[in-house]
Amino acid sequence: MKVRVGVVGVGHRGMSFVHALAKMEDVTLVALADLHPQRLQLAAQEFDVDRQFTHLSEMLDSVKLDAVLILTPDLAHHPQTLKSLAAGVHVLVEKPPAYTVAETQEMAAAAEKAGKHLMVAWNRIFALRRVKELFAQEPPKLVLVNFVRPNPAYLALIRNHAVDVLHFICGEPADIVAQGEMFNEQQEGHVLASIRFRNGILGQLTSSFGTGGHSEQFTAYGNGYTVFIESTSRGQGRIMRGGQEMEVLGPVDSTALQIRHFIDCIKDDKAPLTSGREAVRIMRLMWSIMDAAGIGMPPLPDDGRGWLLWCTCGARVIPNLEMCPQCGQEWAGWSIPIESVRKI
Repeated sequence: MKVRVGVVGVGHRGMSFVHALAKMEDVTLVALADLHPQRLQLAAQEFDVDRQFTHLSEMLDSVKLDAVLILTPDLAHHPQTLKSLAAGVHVLVEKPPAYTVAETQEMAAAAEKAGKHLMVAWNRIFALRRVKELFAQEPPKLVLVNFVRPNPAYLALIRNHAVDVLHFICGEPADIVAQGEMFNEQQEGHVLASIRFRNGILGQLTSSFGTGGHSEQFTAYGNGYTVFIESTSRGQGRIMRGGQEMEVLGPVDSTALQIRHFIDCIKDDKAPLTSGREAVRIMRLMWSIMDAAGIGMPPLPDDGRGWLLWCTCGARVIPNLEMCPQCGQEWAGWSIPIESVRKI
């Protein structure tokens, strides 16, 4: 059985998914959609895809698909996921699935109503499956997660890369104590959270825009082991026991691993690790941390473009930069209007 897949959004992040899909012998890449004509044409030529569309609705109306990968700006995830599920296709949607728990719940309910699988692309979970396996019989006593990036970010971007990992290893929270501050009215600054989980694990989360560096570290102690992960996106690290190095981990391609998992879940009709219902739990933990830190939901920027701005090369861009860090284009005139992003 070959799974027929369409991809919406072939920017910088989207192309990494398409490259992984193209290597899978049990997948047929049927159609691509993107708001940027030149980017769409280049992707179609590279992967020899005949069917090209500007909007998701055109793709769903014109092509028979088993699944859609939604790799568009964050504000499009919720409406595009609902549209795809209503059309009767499985969905893999980039993180975050939405900006609120209520919208995520709506997406999970839509998947159940349609009888289709919804999976959120929290790839770091797939880089830490060996760690989860290590603590399967006895949970760790203490887990530390940090995510630091060089620039401020809108809304849940920073925590989105750390909370999923924390929830995957530790489960549901019992108590949360947190402190935090915003960089400005819309952009994230720093958050420090201490969490006691229902299974007794003590967790610590640090997220920050930092001062020029980038790190994604994970440490766990318990069950006789110490686990040091240097990069949660690649699962690269080591397992120690009795003062000795027992196992070297990674690096892995977590994007390819999660796509493989999604395709297997479709073929075997099994719930993904990061299903819609699991996404609700992760988003609830994320917002509980934000609320405990006194941050809550920032207002939309006055310019109407949403919390995230995107360059036409497809890279997410932080608005205090003078040019796109991916392609080098200057700031003026290339952010995607919010009405275009949300158009299905």
